[in-house]
Amino acid sequence: MVSDFVARRASDGLQLTLRRLTSLAAGIAMMAFAIGAATFATGVWVFGSGSTGWFIVGGLLAFGPALAAIVATLRVRRTAHHAPQLLDEVHSFTGATGSSADVLLDYDSGQPVAMTAKNLSSLRSDLEQRSKEFPALTSAVKAITTVPKLIALAVPGTIAAGALGTVLLLVGLLS
Repeated sequence: MVSDFVARRASDGLQLTLRRLTSLAAGIAMMAFAIGAATFATGVWVFGSGSTGWFIVGGLLAFGPALAAIVATLRVRRTAHHAPQLLDEVHSFTGATGSSADVLLDYDSGQPVAMTAKNLSSLRSDLEQRSKEFPALTSAVKAITTVPKLIALAVPGTIAAGALGTVLLLVGLLS
């Protein structure tokens, strides 16, 4: 049986990770949106407001990274809704026998290792099968495993959108 102390530490660690992911994703979303808007406006200036192709392709290129970051932010914020239930669910889940619970806690040291584990796929698949039983824990692990991927899409996309905006600005100034 898992002690309340160990379950509380795991729950606190998950909540801390979720708070950090929220601020990271929100900051990237704001920056991606600002850079995307500037790139889109520059494209409208260069190609003219009647260019349907720029509105479609340019809109996807300029606002795609911002959309990924916004989805990441919303996913983490939706998970925060379940945060008060995390302690009880961690305690119940780790009390059950199963190999995926070992990913969440190291019983020798009593330290939560979900925040440093390299692969949470088995934990996530176990939790998705039991999502009705553990909605908060399922949502937290899903956010922790998918938000970094969305941010990894948003950051290079934002850099590419900024580079495209710079090229468009130079073309507009030289023509």
